[in-house]
Amino acid sequence: MKKTLPILAVLFTGTVAHAQWTTDVSANTTVRALTPGEASSPMVADGPDGSTYVSWFENGSGSYQLRMQRLDASGIRLWPDTGLVVSNHPQNSAIFRYDLRSDNNGNAIVAFQDERSGALDVVAYAVAPDGSFLWGPDGVELHTPGSTGLSPRVAPLGNGTVAIAWNTNHSPGRIAFQLVGPGGAPLLPQAGMLSAATRLSRPVPVPAENGSFLLQYELEGANFLAPATMLAQRINAEGAAEWAEPVQVSTKTISGFYFPQPASDGHGGLYVAFNTGNPTNPNYTDVYVQRVRANGSLWSAEGTRMDAGNMNQKFTAGKGLGIVNDLGGLLVPLQVTDGSQNQSGVAVQEVDTAGGLPLGATATMLIPLSANYTAPQDISATGDGAVIVHASGGFGQQHLGATRVDLSLSPLWNPAQRDLSTANSNKDDLATTSLRGAQVVAVWQDDRTPNGIYAQHITQLDVEDAVAGTDPATGFRLEQNPAESPVLINGSAIAGPVDIQVFDAQGRRVLAQRASAQQRLAVPAEGMAPGLYTIRILGGGHTAAVRWVHP
Repeated sequence: MKKTLPILAVLFTGTVAHAQWTTDVSANTTVRALTPGEASSPMVADGPDGSTYVSWFENGSGSYQLRMQRLDASGIRLWPDTGLVVSNHPQNSAIFRYDLRSDNNGNAIVAFQDERSGALDVVAYAVAPDGSFLWGPDGVELHTPGSTGLSPRVAPLGNGTVAIAWNTNHSPGRIAFQLVGPGGAPLLPQAGMLSAATRLSRPVPVPAENGSFLLQYELEGANFLAPATMLAQRINAEGAAEWAEPVQVSTKTISGFYFPQPASDGHGGLYVAFNTGNPTNPNYTDVYVQRVRANGSLWSAEGTRMDAGNMNQKFTAGKGLGIVNDLGGLLVPLQVTDGSQNQSGVAVQEVDTAGGLPLGATATMLIPLSANYTAPQDISATGDGAVIVHASGGFGQQHLGATRVDLSLSPLWNPAQRDLSTANSNKDDLATTSLRGAQVVAVWQDDRTPNGIYAQHITQLDVEDAVAGTDPATGFRLEQNPAESPVLINGSAIAGPVDIQVFDAQGRRVLAQRASAQQRLAVPAEGMAPGLYTIRILGGGHTAAVRWVHP
């Protein structure tokens, strides 16, 4: 196979721009489609100016290549329509986990494994927004002394360096990491290693402060199927472990098939949502969230359970959580299924930065369990809540949709669910960007004809877009909006005593009172600051929610 050509350093000024966001959700926007051939395993990262980086492996000529595309904020492809060929070095016949991130300068950092050295080993590239290779046309090779490297994960750090961690095939298994400078030079004389009496695996670096990072990884059991223990270690800018012993992230264990997705808490620590056993029924899967602070302290030994129910199975999705802010906390999507996993639905829970559940121990069901098998795929925070992307339907008939919720976990769109892709096909590896310019971008692999990588933008995510003074399901509405003293007009669906709750824009409950369901309900607003609020009414088996603007 020929090597990557150095002429890729020449910019693509002559490339004709193609495609843009479409409102036709049966077609979607094509990132890369080809027949014959295969484009698979897409990943996304935020680019500069509202753009989106997409990477994938393509097998159109008998072997896999790593390719990339950059879509601008309008969905126009900025690089060649066939994608930028990052590497056409020899690949294994199988595709393994890899990673794509963007650094503080808007460059894309992609790390994967190929066989250019004769065995699987880790390589990494830095790609600028104009498509030029900042670490050279062949990237940087990250060798593992006496071993091979597999499944790298990337963390751009605040001091301009990049931490990359990966699995090795040492016996017992070790994990390795390297720091790469802005020019692509490895900064450690040789890869750093962590080892234990039994196998270590699945390392994920998470940026901390001053060029350091937290490395979250797993201590495996006696074999691959045995439960694994999550650990974390703090690595400084010189590549040295700072804690005398790693922190055990949770006394709960995870399976050998589960890959946690920790994310920075913005204060030198991390959050992680994970699948584990139900405390009452160990045959069922449950979801917990944990915080490891910068000093290694935890919320609790176990973490916080996202739903107290014991009759259904629960699973994480995508990034596992959306971090709103320090005041709003985290929103966590849950796939909820029956015990036999024949029916599925979507729930969401809110957890604050101290590990508390401000809205109660029971997650809110957004989409009830049904044989249509709706399951969350990913989540992106919106500043006043989150947008959750979900898939539904059977084999070859999957559709994609989205639901937007506020910090009271109430849907904000009418109808609550919005179509993203109605093409009848199988869809896989969906991921969403963060919120940029009032939109989120969803990217996925699709086996429609032609097969490939497709995308859809999700709009109406500004706070102002969510203001609604009427709940369509119950008829509850505000008599006037904006209003200094809100008055609710009672619809016909709720009768008898009701509970009225008011949440501010950060999701904090500022009022809770019980009232009789009269035609006009005055909501006490004394002492409330001007701003955007959510009023929730519960009673008679119904829940209503309206948005109130306090001028």
